[in-house]
Parts: sequence; C-alpha cells; structure tokens
Amino acid sequence: MRFARFLASPVGVGIVFFALAALTISFARFSGGVAMVWVAGAQLAGRLVAMPEERWGPWLVACGIASMLATGLFGLGWAASIPLAAINIVEASAAALVMRRISIAFWPAETLEWIAGFYIGIGLITPLASGAVATIVAHLTADVPILENFTHWIIGHSLGLITCLPVFRFVYGRWSRGRSCLPSVADRPFAILVLGLFALLTTIVFVLDMRALLVFPLLFVVVGAAVLDESMVAPMPVVLIAIGGALTALDMGPIALMDIAYGDRIQFFQLYVGITVLAGLPVACERSRRMAELRHMREQLARLGLQEPLVH
Repeated sequence: MRFARFLASPVGVGIVFFALAALTISFARFSGGVAMVWVAGAQLAGRLVAMPEERWGPWLVACGIASMLATGLFGLGWAASIPLAAINIVEASAAALVMRRISIAFWPAETLEWIAGFYIGIGLITPLASGAVATIVAHLTADVPILENFTHWIIGHSLGLITCLPVFRFVYGRWSRGRSCLPSVADRPFAILVLGLFALLTTIVFVLDMRALLVFPLLFVVVGAAVLDESMVAPMPVVLIAIGGALTALDMGPIALMDIAYGDRIQFFQLYVGITVLAGLPVACERSRRMAELRHMREQLARLGLQEPLVH
C-alpha cells in the first residue's frame, strides 16, 4: 500500500496526470488543434472525489503544473499552456464537485437520479462550459478553428469523464480508505478467469473485421455489472481501451476499417467505450443499491436478534 499512497499523493497524481496528458496530446491531436482524446481530467476528478474540498489545493497545484508542462511541451505551445491548464483544472474540479454532490444527495437509495446527474452534469454541462472557453483560448493563442476544435474538445472530454471517472473514483476511493482495489484473495482466481475471458473476447473482436461483433464486449460488461463485484467490473473498460484502442490505432479491427479519417475512427472507438460504460453503469448502480439494502436489512435483523429477550 505504500506505492498506492504515493500514487494518491499530490506528486503521484501530478506525475500520472502529466503522463496521461502528454500521451493523449502527443497521440490525439490529429487535426493540429486540441486533443481529441482526454482522460487526465477524469484521473484528477477521481482523486478529488475521494476527499473533502478544503484539502484539494496541493492536488490542483500539482496537476495544474503538469497540465501546463504537457501543453507547452507537446501541445499548442507555452502561450496557451497557462490558460488551458486553468481550464483543465477547473473542469476536473467541477466534475468532482458534481460527483460529490449527487453522491451525497442520491447515493445509494436513488440511483436513477444519481445516473441522471452524472450524465447531465459531468458528461454534458461540464465539457460544454470548459470547451466554450478552451476553444476561444486555443483560437486566440494558436489560431486553430473554433467550431472544429469545440467539437473535438466536447467529445474527447465528455467521453473521457464518462468512461474513466468511475474507474478512477473506484481506485482512489479504495486507496483513500486504506484498502486494495484488487479483488479479495479468495476471489482472485475467479477474477483472473473473468478478466482473461474478457481480454480474449476483446482481442478476437478487434482482430476480426466484423462490426456486428462489437456488441459482445458491451454485453459482457453489462452482464458482469449485474452479477460481479465492483473490483472485477472496474478493470473492464481499462482492458477494452488497452486492447481495442491499441488494435484500432494499428489499423486493425472493425472500427479501423471504417471509411473515415483516422482521428474520427479513434473518436468513434472512444464513443464505443463510452456507450459500453453508459450501458453497464446503471446496472452496476442498481446492484450496489440492492447490496446496500441487503446489508442494512441484515444489520437490522442482527440488532433485533440482540434485543429479543431470552425465552426460558
């Protein structure tokens, strides 16, 4: 857990933020403007969700510096680095605030309201607001087209938050409570089997060129969300991104063969992963609600059993 504590510290989060930002900026600026894929904001938001707002300062500063360096070294240049870093940090903070508010208000009793708040507040309003400001900044500092980059920003940041924020929230939430994000020792053989089957299925789907097969990883995630522990479901989007994204980037699989620009194919893959998460998230939330109700009922029965007088 010592390494986990370092990764959750301001320095560790800043290093991971820089690595994710530099990777996506270097890889996903297909049109020369803003990155069409963005997951660093979800990583920061996932860390912020796990602690009170008054403690956010060191993490915001560390990731602000990381964002500025990534944009200056690999992106639109140093002129845009400071304002874009501020926008990225505000966006991640807003997503974390929305997540904390809807969790306090609705979780776990009212999962439908929680999901609606997640979709609208984090997946729509936050990237729309940040994208409106960011594309103006990018246009003024780097003379990139406003409408095209606004579209790229919204898609990349919205899908990045929807796809990756639940994963980072789970990981940092476990670490903040001093727990491992891995399955229990007794469940690990079964978890390895499940994730191995999912990795094999994803590899087969993205090696072949049959688009209809794309439905099977989605169904696997949905069914898994209904019956598996969160520690087994959370890595599935990561496996899907790692295998499917790598094969798509190498021009393999059903998405890579689409007759559209390379950057659009990558964003279509990101959309596919986002839809997969959107399909599985309500099922996972409902399962969490029912498990919480079951635990509450067991606690109530245990208390009633202790209070019941002995019969002689």
